[in-house]
Amino acid sequence: MLLLSNIFNSNNPMYSSDNDSFLNLISELKELNIAEINFVKSVDLKDVINLTVKQTKEFIDKNGVLMFEDDYKSIKDERDNLVEYCTKFYTQINSNNLTNKKVERTPQEVIYELYQWEIRLKRMLCVLKPVFNVTDGFNKITKKSYRLLKGYWITDQNERKRIFNKNVGITNGLIEDHYERFFKNRGYEVTVYLKLSNGFKTDLIIEKEGKQKIVEFKLRNKEQFYNQFMSLEMWFKYSETYRKFN
Repeated sequence: MLLLSNIFNSNNPMYSSDNDSFLNLISELKELNIAEINFVKSVDLKDVINLTVKQTKEFIDKNGVLMFEDDYKSIKDERDNLVEYCTKFYTQINSNNLTNKKVERTPQEVIYELYQWEIRLKRMLCVLKPVFNVTDGFNKITKKSYRLLKGYWITDQNERKRIFNKNVGITNGLIEDHYERFFKNRGYEVTVYLKLSNGFKTDLIIEKEGKQKIVEFKLRNKEQFYNQFMSLEMWFKYSETYRKFN
């Protein structure tokens, strides 16, 4: 008896690349603009301590560096490399699957690897286009309300799930409170609005391992700050997940 199910039939429906979810995912990631992470810039305190107020302002304008510029470049490079690799992996013959021109990997093995790359692509989307909710929580001990950013990540089961719950400071506080908490959470000692001996008033002074920096706010809009903040948090999570295996 002939089993029709064992024969490839040209009457099988054609599958259009327009419906290819993996290629669409790659395309979405490729076309996304990568916004600069530019909410703060800094200079070393030692470089301005002997300058006048005017000279300090000019020095910061000319020599201040965006503190997370390296992260921005790393995000861009990772996106570009990921798009290139996944496109080749999916659309070209991979020599890793062949031995003496014979296929050595089962379709199941290839599909499982494809599944892993799909999750990684989606996690990169979380970095470039973070999804989060802004809510408030009340601390019964301090009797204060705190602004919470609740962000979503892609789990190992390929499900979008809320795993970030970041406290960025007092709900009705000034933007300075957010910046202060941001740097304290990263191990810095922080002083807000310190007036230097030359009369220059700083936004922040941060210190770690004996190195002091003047930090100048480039963003004072809370909503813009939240978006860049969460993008960085997602990037730190992404880097922690994949760097240890590279």
